[in-house]
Amino acid sequence: MAILYGVVARGTTVLAEFSAVTGNTGAVVRRILEKLSETESGESRLCFSQDRYIFHILRSDGLIFLCMANDTFGSKLLLRNENLIEVFILNSV
Repeated sequence: MAILYGVVARGTTVLAEFSAVTGNTGAVVRRILEKLSETESGESRLCFSQDRYIFHILRSDGLIFLCMANDTFGSKLLLRNENLIEVFILNSV
């Protein structure tokens, strides 16, 4: 069980990024961000699988928090904790 990739974005603009993997993960995530930007930008949570990875997405206050984990992590949302948003906002001021 591991978080392999994480990003905080406003629309398609990446504000913070973490990667524990090599390859085209950043490009894949940017395509996901583009798709998300085409949809309504309200508060939402989403979890979906692709290949052997699970993507967890939280949209809040105009920000997108996205984490990618191994499929062994399961479908429980990584981004359930609202403190994640508060920590990011407080540390980016």
